Amino acid sequence: MNLGKRIKYYMIGALIGITLSIFIFNGRGCEWLPGARVLNSIQTSKIIISEKDNCLLLCNHLSENDIYQLIERGSINFSESDTENRNYVVYNDSISLNIRINSTDTTAIINQVPKPSNCNCDHEKTNAYTILYQPNAIVLERLSLLKLSIKDEVKCELDCFGVTQKDIENLFIDGEILFKESYPNRVPNPIYYIKHKKDNKELLFWIEQGATKTRLKHVVNFVAANLKEGEPLSTLFEQSMKLKDCNCY
Repeated sequence: MNLGKRIKYYMIGALIGITLSIFIFNGRGCEWLPGARVLNSIQTSKIIISEKDNCLLLCNHLSENDIYQLIERGSINFSESDTENRNYVVYNDSISLNIRINSTDTTAIINQVPKPSNCNCDHEKTNAYTILYQPNAIVLERLSLLKLSIKDEVKCELDCFGVTQKDIENLFIDGEILFKESYPNRVPNPIYYIKHKKDNKELLFWIEQGATKTRLKHVVNFVAANLKEGEPLSTLFEQSMKLKDCNCY
């Protein structure tokens, strides 16, 4: 076989390989790589930390924003990780932390935070844990970057409460996410309840994050007194729909 035919067959094979790769991995980026899969597991878990390790974070001048920047954009050092026990070293240019994934309750625990010489956190508890929520501004920015989807019934609700396009833009700038009542780790679509003031009234927005869209699901007057102890915030939306506050359904 002459050189010309060899090059021809090589080019045909390469073209077939590229075409198959596009069909198989289209839209997936590098998510199939081991490091990306570990980071995705951490990102979709509830991040918790002991009181002692949280104290050590403060000693290291690390904020929640620093931690979530690390989780979203960091890398995995597999050579220093204990993969058998799912304890991974996550690092970027300025931070390196141990994070253990607990698949039984979908939590990720920050542990073994480095101790600076001038820091005393020995009085803090190691068996008392707190949730490390994402910074309000990071979540709002992420939601604002996705295409906003609003159904006709919800547009009716927005008109009913006098919510304008400018109000919606401001919602994703300075709205207050009620993290304890929201479902930020819901898979596949996290749910956020966001409080925002409009003409001296507090409104509550039900926002659902999709893969490519931010869905504005409902809006109601936020009157906490209408909730019984232990009732979820979704009850307010159910009450509004039953009472037909806006006659949109």
